[in-house]
Amino acid sequence: MNSKLWVVLVALAAILALSSCSGLPQPCTVNCGGGTGDASLILTLAAVPFTPPPATSILSFAVVINSVSLTPSSGGGDINIPLNASTYGVDLTRLQSDSSFLGQSINSIPVGTYSKLSVNLSAVVTYCAATISAAGCNTGSVAKLSKSFATPTASNFSLSLSGNEQAALRILINFNNGITVNANTQAVTDVDLTATSALTTINLPPAASTLSTGQLDYVDDVTGVVTAASSDSVTIQTATRGSITSLITSSSIGSPNCVIGNQLCTPKVGQVASIDATLNSDGTTTLLQFDPLTTTSEDLVEGIVTTLNTSSTQFQIVTNDYVPANSGSGLGSNLSLGDVVNVTLSNSVLPFVIDTKGLPVVNSVFGGSTSATDILPGQTVLLHVTDFTGVSGNKPASATVDALVLRFTRVAGSVSAPPAPNFSIQSLPPFFGISSPIQVQLGTGSPSTVLDGYTDTGSFAVGDNVAIRALYFGSSVAPSFTAAKVRKN
Repeated sequence: MNSKLWVVLVALAAILALSSCSGLPQPCTVNCGGGTGDASLILTLAAVPFTPPPATSILSFAVVINSVSLTPSSGGGDINIPLNASTYGVDLTRLQSDSSFLGQSINSIPVGTYSKLSVNLSAVVTYCAATISAAGCNTGSVAKLSKSFATPTASNFSLSLSGNEQAALRILINFNNGITVNANTQAVTDVDLTATSALTTINLPPAASTLSTGQLDYVDDVTGVVTAASSDSVTIQTATRGSITSLITSSSIGSPNCVIGNQLCTPKVGQVASIDATLNSDGTTTLLQFDPLTTTSEDLVEGIVTTLNTSSTQFQIVTNDYVPANSGSGLGSNLSLGDVVNVTLSNSVLPFVIDTKGLPVVNSVFGGSTSATDILPGQTVLLHVTDFTGVSGNKPASATVDALVLRFTRVAGSVSAPPAPNFSIQSLPPFFGISSPIQVQLGTGSPSTVLDGYTDTGSFAVGDNVAIRALYFGSSVAPSFTAAKVRKN
């Protein structure tokens, strides 16, 4: 997909004369430089992956968050931070590299010191075992472990807020401290997010990144239905994380064509799109890139491929995200994050496409194929679902699809060679079946690869533990990945 300046979309959107800013966080406009008024707090969520090499293959780490609260050091009732959705669901495997906007309280937190940050959440981990150097999960090894709601507190937490202060935190959930793995069987035996340092926080913005002044964090790959669009902003309603309204600037990048169908895709209410944005210090977000996926609201499921396929029509994914159609959805309440889905390609499946988002691609067998044998374990794919049956007991969900898009895999590893211009990583999860270092390509144009934990690629060092959001083309081609984002852990 060729990226063009947002002006292409602005002109089209202006014709629609859609004028709505519902859902847009309101910034502080008076007394914002200090005083005696209440403070503000903005929260994002991210994950710290296993230290490479991991002892198992985590396919999904889905959490549902009901509340986040602060406890004053001086006593008294807890202060709840409004979440972006009343029941907030997200797959933490996506947040190994990404950040998700969690919630904010603008000008409504009493001044003072807070000694505890508590998060009420449940978790479901989907994992598998794999044979060393063999791609794909071992047959029958995909399994789940669920943990009911608990309320862990952030380790070593203290926050002091002064009058009219605008503070921001990233809440981190640590795989190493929250998940117990049997290294011999590769099975997850326990999930305990109340364990020491399973939950921590850092101040935003991060100490090193490619963010600009006034920007707190990246808000990555927010996919959902467009509920409002104008020449000034666009609003995306997700299935599990609420809505995001993002401000359009002259630097925003977009595409005139939808990924599915590769047809003219006038931005309008009801279509499905993905956005990348920056979270600003006043609580607003600014659009980096608008990626239209469909012309109308459709049932879409995104997940990571678990199998090395011998069938040309069937394969398996674990769900990491989804978008139900506005009406007549077959997904509805029948699909949850972390669900296994057995996929069948329809007889009329369109040739596979790659959602490049303007980044450089590598020649591979995926683009233009219609065979499941060209879909690899570790690839993340977006599916246009025409028929769906939900999980029933121990029987996985099943879906028939007529379009398939290569999208961005999130994976952690260690740097084995710094950029020159590509860099290499190793020690990926076992089901990738990769036992030697492989290359990661960086985008240097517009858009470029964004960095979290580095100010530039010259800061990369051998042995760094990183997570990437990247298109995965397979270990038999080089570069094997094209990274949209790199985060140092």
